Amino acid sequence: MLHRRVRLALLTALGVTLSAPALAVEPVPDTPGWRGFVVVAAGSTDVRSNVVVGNSIIEVGNPVISSINQRPTSDDTFHPLATGEINYTTAGGWQLFFGNSLEDLVTLDAVTQFGVRSNVGDAGTIEVAALASGIQTKAWEDPYAEGVRREETDRDANGVRLQWARVMGSAFQLGFTYRDLSFDTERSGQGVFSVACDAACQSALRRDGTQYAFDVSYLYRLGAGRNHLLRPFVRYTVDDRDGGALAGDSYRLQLSYVYLTRAYTLATNVILGGTSRDERNPLYGRRIDSDGFALDTTLFYRLPTASGRWQAVGSVLWGEDDSDVDFHDTRVFMVSLGALYRFGAR
Repeated sequence: MLHRRVRLALLTALGVTLSAPALAVEPVPDTPGWRGFVVVAAGSTDVRSNVVVGNSIIEVGNPVISSINQRPTSDDTFHPLATGEINYTTAGGWQLFFGNSLEDLVTLDAVTQFGVRSNVGDAGTIEVAALASGIQTKAWEDPYAEGVRREETDRDANGVRLQWARVMGSAFQLGFTYRDLSFDTERSGQGVFSVACDAACQSALRRDGTQYAFDVSYLYRLGAGRNHLLRPFVRYTVDDRDGGALAGDSYRLQLSYVYLTRAYTLATNVILGGTSRDERNPLYGRRIDSDGFALDTTLFYRLPTASGRWQAVGSVLWGEDDSDVDFHDTRVFMVSLGALYRFGAR
């Protein structure tokens, strides 16, 4: 991320834009064989942020800031979105998979996962996956550098994800994600001139570290046809960064609603979240705590093709992250349109 809470409105929101129908780990199908999906889309995104950079495909953000007290300026971009997953189900009921989950597919922080799923009888479905950086996420070497063109650096995120769906035959799903974050070049605070930032100050701003996220959600199926899905979702994240000013914890409350018909699926997500930092940011003399929200709506429309495997996908989202320090505020508005194709065994 570039900054953990900046992602509430941008990266997390983008991630759920196309993910609501896939918020739950699906049971492994009885029929063995190859399966998967491919998504190709295009989006227009307007971002107001001082710290967002993007990735190796999407570039957003202004490389020059005049001051660490500067309010974020707006930048917009038109960009492609493409990803997918391929999996193989064995005759023994195991499913191997590789690619991106729908939840991750349009985040600028998208990860590639390789893992295995298996039904465990009435106990539910277990998924274990190794995570690695997919499309390379970018960050500023020094997001606070004043009056010069800030240089980009790569950010890697590797880890593991564990998920348990339909816990003991219930509608609960539990999840745990561990990620190790590393920046190729870390110069935070070295380019600041308006205030003094010595070695101790720069150390407090270091972004390398680890994250531990714990999830719990519950799926309600409502209506006579049980085609109204309601899923409350809670995530608690521990951010153990090398710099105390960036270490802390955060929460995310999400309510997802999905309406299913034979012709189309309508999905809406409402997200609230916040972050509490462990220590003051030495550049501002206060902790950079924040609160934010995101709202998105996505329509999946089944295209009238002979195979019945194509869907058009359109989405709109709006999100904001309000920091105690104006420099770290973020706002995003995005519209996207694309197509999803599912292949392989039915």
